[in-house]
Amino acid sequence: MFTRELAFYCRAGLTLAQAKQLGRLAGLFKSHIQFINVSRRQAVEATSQLSLLSLATRPGDLCLLLIEGLDAEFAHLAFTCWCVELGQPLGRPASARQAEQRLMQALPDYCFSLPQLGHARAPLDKTRALGLLVDLLPAELVSDRPALEQAIAARERLAATIIRPGLAMPHVISPAIRQPAISQLCCDEPVEWGSALGPVQTLILLAVPAGLAPEQFRPLTRLARALMDDVIATALLHAGTPHARQAIVIESLLG
Repeated sequence: MFTRELAFYCRAGLTLAQAKQLGRLAGLFKSHIQFINVSRRQAVEATSQLSLLSLATRPGDLCLLLIEGLDAEFAHLAFTCWCVELGQPLGRPASARQAEQRLMQALPDYCFSLPQLGHARAPLDKTRALGLLVDLLPAELVSDRPALEQAIAARERLAATIIRPGLAMPHVISPAIRQPAISQLCCDEPVEWGSALGPVQTLILLAVPAGLAPEQFRPLTRLARALMDDVIATALLHAGTPHARQAIVIESLLG
């Protein structure tokens, strides 16, 4: 079984002709294909033209095609051409920084650039995973690394910060970080997180400076609520590229 995804920001809304084309194309493959509108937190089967139109996709919406099956790689190639009609797939030169630009315009105090997303191929324990998340934060934003790591560990001792199976969101408020920053780590091997919900493979660290104004916390609240949503969680846990994972988190921050 293979999993592939295509993430893109729509240039225009999905037309009837495009929905028909996508439905016909999806029917040619054995793979299960979902069309996920991350901005609207909705997901439908790509073979259903009426369901695709019910999403009411609009310009600027972040969308994802999730392809799972034995012919997923072939389907991915075919759908790449289709996606270009709606918007540039994320990761291409023309769209590589699109998510970051959206974040910069809406929340200039927040920092979540592509270097803050990591991928661990070797097995990790929880302590090492948390250390790698801190490694991914911009060094210039961390004023006291030992203090930050101690604060994160203290928070984890209160309760494991897993929010759903497969996904943990450790978070900390500390004077050791200069502005709100996020890092993300995807692990090939499940990491035991000390929770009845089981191990995790996607980790998102929220590091927030002490004394942050209440309104500056709202994006983090929006992110936490979004990740509890089945559609957003599915999109994030199955996203296969850092560009897609970054865009999903940023879209959730923006609400």
